[in-house]
Amino acid sequence: MAERACPRCNYVSFDKTCPLCGTETSADWTGLIVVIDPDESQLAQELNITSPGRYALKVRKK
Repeated sequence: MAERACPRCNYVSFDKTCPLCGTETSADWTGLIVVIDPDESQLAQELNITSPGRYALKVRKK
């Protein structure tokens, strides 16, 4: 099973529905960043990421 990404918050998971925001996920995504501590990460703050996890840089809807 391929990983999928949420087009709304960019969270990457294996789920068909995003566990963070409940939006349907997409298999069409590129780029990956891993955020461990969003409060201390300047990149996470710039991307409005508030939860630790894996995030896609670009997600296309189905």
